[in-house]
Amino acid sequence: MKKQSLALQEIISRITVPAEQISERSPSLWYGQGTMHGLNQRWENQPSLDFINYNLRGVGQVIFANNPLSGLLILLALFIQSPWIGLMSLVGVVSSTVTAIALKLDRDKIRNGLFGYNGILVGAALATFGLSGNGGWNFWWALAVIIFSALTTVMMKTFGVWWATTFRCAPLTMPFNIATLLFLSLVMFLPQPLFKLGETTIDVTSVSTIEVPQLLASLPIGYGQVFLADKFIVGSLILLAVAIFSPFGATVGLVGEILGVVAALILGIVPEDINTGLWGYNSVLSAMAISGIFYVPNLRSFLFGAGCAFFSAFSIPILAIILTKPFGLPVLTLPFCIVTIGFFALLRRLPPAVAPVALHAVTSPEEHRQLYLAAKDTISNFHHQLEAAISGQSTNFMFDKAPDSIKGDLRYVFDAIDIDRNGELSNQELATYLVGADRITSDDELIYLLNVVDRDHRGKIDFEEFGELILRHRRLMMEYDAFMAYFLPTDAEENDRISIKEMNVALTNVGELPLTREEINLLQQRTSSRSFTWHQFVELLLLT
Repeated sequence: MKKQSLALQEIISRITVPAEQISERSPSLWYGQGTMHGLNQRWENQPSLDFINYNLRGVGQVIFANNPLSGLLILLALFIQSPWIGLMSLVGVVSSTVTAIALKLDRDKIRNGLFGYNGILVGAALATFGLSGNGGWNFWWALAVIIFSALTTVMMKTFGVWWATTFRCAPLTMPFNIATLLFLSLVMFLPQPLFKLGETTIDVTSVSTIEVPQLLASLPIGYGQVFLADKFIVGSLILLAVAIFSPFGATVGLVGEILGVVAALILGIVPEDINTGLWGYNSVLSAMAISGIFYVPNLRSFLFGAGCAFFSAFSIPILAIILTKPFGLPVLTLPFCIVTIGFFALLRRLPPAVAPVALHAVTSPEEHRQLYLAAKDTISNFHHQLEAAISGQSTNFMFDKAPDSIKGDLRYVFDAIDIDRNGELSNQELATYLVGADRITSDDELIYLLNVVDRDHRGKIDFEEFGELILRHRRLMMEYDAFMAYFLPTDAEENDRISIKEMNVALTNVGELPLTREEINLLQQRTSSRSFTWHQFVELLLLT
């Protein structure tokens, strides 16, 4: 296809722009659910409120809850756990966020808390370890929190960027693990008089009696242990914070924790250790990551998330043998990181099974599901368009099914362009309309538009052709962001082109059959290649 200065959908937008971007998304149960993205826009020009927003989102992002209300509730819970731990958690998230601002890192990422969540974990961890050693309210521990929380931001800027670029997945809480283990190693193995530590061990022996009520009570505590908090009320508040952000995410996390407890029982772990939530928190994070945060929530991603949660718990004794028994170092969230990243790699290599979410588009499981359904509608319709074109059927299926009220609106626009009232649009009439409407388009673009829309090659555009094009354009624009967010991760070769193989992956992920030989031949005929650019693909969506 001839390369144009504007994409086809942009040219068509000059003719008629939808009055509104109609959303197919289901409304949230209440305003505070999901990411509250509108708050970012409202506070963008209010520095003080915006800074508070940065940090509260950073608190919530530890457990994937990009929501300031969730972050506020979690921070409150940590102060209930211990005022010292709460304060150091706050110092940690502020330190890492301020470091990101000082380094002039991406403001949208800062605003969404992506440079704060590792910092708050360092603050909570060091405060917890210090509390059992020197005790609370110690200047040197506070200084260590500031330094090592800031270090996580430096790691996100260097290690994190390299990791995401190289492996195409999030670094998760690896910066927190590295920074905290580095600090603990320095404190434990270098002579120094300032820092004293309590014991941090995991018992992997098997005795004692299992009591179901205590196991059930341990489930909220597992949510608290994500932040190294062991009180029931604290864990319950953190579970509530996640439920505010995403009811589905909170449910999936609970299922993951139950599987973690099951794994611990299979391994014969002492019930006292299970009851403290130490065998559940990694499974909470793993289940949420796979079942709705980095992949579209559906039955398949739920099953993979369950498996990831189960194996996260199974990896704890292995890491304890490597870190805890010989060196006295805690496993922290390494089981979650290692097993989840392993599942990321596994899912990329398996036949199409679950639909990934582009890292820049990660929001909440509910929003991912809505975006997926919108993209599924677009991709399925495209497949049906291909089938109709090959079989010789009418491809004006949207126009044919449109109600009379919609056709009336289309006729109004068409008649406004059709100056000579002959029922067909010419290049000159399109040019006259665009100039009169103050939407000037170049002659080359007008000729291009006429050529691609005039499917019967008569040099004119009739009402049915015009109506079908506008309806397809409106549908595509209503779902464009969703479609982009879903489709971009399928570009496995990262060459900004969509191959037949990648197209089949996208089709299979939404339950469609792969392209037939006839359909592949049609695409190659239209694009003169076995792959096509994004703009070419949009043309195919609009014109096939």
